[in-house]
Amino acid sequence: MPDFHVESVQAPRQALDSSTAITANDATGASRWVLMESNWQVCKQKPAAGAKLNGQPVTLDVVKFEEHCP
Repeated sequence: MPDFHVESVQAPRQALDSSTAITANDATGASRWVLMESNWQVCKQKPAAGAKLNGQPVTLDVVKFEEHCP
């Protein structure tokens, strides 16, 4: 699994196989919808960077680029 920390949400969508399920969650806890993926950055990812990706879903905790990761 590549390290997508501080990359836009588009980066994993482009880098990972199209069959990989990717979920992006608002890391602030405000439950905002991630509509324009290019405006959001990855704070945390699961599986972690360097882990083997065997078809499992990928979960990203994200914030808007002008915000700080919690």
